[in-house]
Amino acid sequence: MGCLFGYVGQANDNLLTKMATRLSHRCHQGWEKDSLTLIDGTVLAVGRGISRWGKQTQIAQHQQQLMAYDGVFFEQTTTTNLCQANQTSRLTPEFFQPFKINPETAISTLTGAYVFAYSDGRTCYLCRDHAGIKTLYWTVYQGYLLFASEIKALFAYAPLPRRMRYSALPEYFTFSFIPTERTMFENIYELQAGTYLRFQAGEVHLQRYFTVETGEWTADAPPMDYVELVRSRLIASTRDCLQVSRHTPAVFLSGGIDSSSVLATACQLLPEQQIPTFSVHFGTEYPNENEFVRLMVERYKTDHHWLHIRPRDFLEDFREIIWRLDDPIGDPVTVPNYLLAREAAKITDVVLNGEGGDPCFGGPKNIPMLLARLYGALPNESHGDWLERNYLHTFQRAFTDLSQLFTPDILRGLDIESHLTQLLTPFFQAEKPVDFLNKLMCMNMRLKGANLILVKVDKMSSANQLLALPPLFSKQIMEASLQCPPALKLEGSIEKSVLKKAMMDFVPLPIIQRPKSGMMVPVRFWFQGEMQRYGKRLLSKSFLKRTGLFNPEYVQKLISYDMETLHTGRHGLKLWMLITFLLWYEQMIEAKN
Repeated sequence: MGCLFGYVGQANDNLLTKMATRLSHRCHQGWEKDSLTLIDGTVLAVGRGISRWGKQTQIAQHQQQLMAYDGVFFEQTTTTNLCQANQTSRLTPEFFQPFKINPETAISTLTGAYVFAYSDGRTCYLCRDHAGIKTLYWTVYQGYLLFASEIKALFAYAPLPRRMRYSALPEYFTFSFIPTERTMFENIYELQAGTYLRFQAGEVHLQRYFTVETGEWTADAPPMDYVELVRSRLIASTRDCLQVSRHTPAVFLSGGIDSSSVLATACQLLPEQQIPTFSVHFGTEYPNENEFVRLMVERYKTDHHWLHIRPRDFLEDFREIIWRLDDPIGDPVTVPNYLLAREAAKITDVVLNGEGGDPCFGGPKNIPMLLARLYGALPNESHGDWLERNYLHTFQRAFTDLSQLFTPDILRGLDIESHLTQLLTPFFQAEKPVDFLNKLMCMNMRLKGANLILVKVDKMSSANQLLALPPLFSKQIMEASLQCPPALKLEGSIEKSVLKKAMMDFVPLPIIQRPKSGMMVPVRFWFQGEMQRYGKRLLSKSFLKRTGLFNPEYVQKLISYDMETLHTGRHGLKLWMLITFLLWYEQMIEAKN
């Protein structure tokens, strides 16, 4: 729902229309456009899909300035009617005034979930919000700066080459997504979170305007001060999200501390309203969190909706789901994200989720990495990049299988381990944050948060005309995380300790005390059941040989695993990543038209 697209360059009458056609699944309410002629004779031409959730003007000109955005800018308000506080136009003359004085200073004052394009007639800017809740891609080709919420719209400019970046293959199969600003395509980039792009005289300059790591904790205060800080910031962040739509937002509820904290806070702010909640389960025969979901539903009397997901519920749409992902993402949670959004969109236009709790207050990689650093490099890890290698292993995807997975032709052109560790070295060697736990959390915010978690949620929600907002992944929450002492975030072996203490009076104790589990999509079982035939058909030797990318013998060994005897190796997840990639490859590389 909603999108942004456009170009800077010589006027091209049909290009915006072609881009909108590529994004028709995000333009159900129609689309609008505008353009501004720059002093060098080129134009900034922008289009945006009209949002279902709000009637604000999101594209406007004022005194030789043009602004267009997708998403929402948050604003301070004293209104008591939270669900109607943000219904007026945001692009007022007062909004434009700071941009007229200094665009780069004005950018740093905004908060919200957005991407935007702006020009003052001399310089053009593209910008993505602090956390990366909304997504924007860009490229420069033949004098044009092209940008869009999805990569597929960039190819509306016919001369733009569609070439796969082969060095992205080990990235994808190590992380299950493409980290940093590169994508699976050559010369196409994802604008990073908290970053703006300045384009002038054909030159691109990228600048981070939000550096959360510079606000790291330096002095102790009483522990309860930090607990209150987190609690107050979560209230403020949730209040912002509740102001977006005239409808009562729904909440995606998993049964963990993160989504439970968001629901509890929303219910405190909307005490007179019954909040819709949505949860998934995969059948009682698989591990689930249903009992913890019920605790929250019963406590806050929500209008709860269960969604039972089986392969038969999505296989018919699987190819389209992957197409809507745009860049391949091999996380099985993408399918629940999509199906939940489709259900929630039937009754509301905005949904809150618990994304951000792991990156900001504790994630599954932190303790293994802290132990690795404590014990130091093993005798066979004499390289200076041993920390980076340990980090790669913590993803538990296909990092150790890469030499078997790819064909010799692919392997010959890649220095895999060196390439992957070089992606991480700048984060480990950065002067700030100083504390190692904070360093890991900032890595998770910027790498996994902005390139996987928020991207897949944005793509899957927008495809269903739904705006997804994460109160735990706002600017103020990220800042609060770095302001808290590390020992309050990881207290012994207790992750998210400060968040749990902040929610002690609002979330049932069993949820606070339970260990982190995550959404356990049972792909390991599915590939021995309902998805077995589907997987074997797609992973046929003939198709694999046609791509020239993967070793058919290794893939056949992978798909023929014995579930009764195999308890390690994560074969189901590896198969899911392979199938996701091949569905993407068919649609985005082979089917170029």
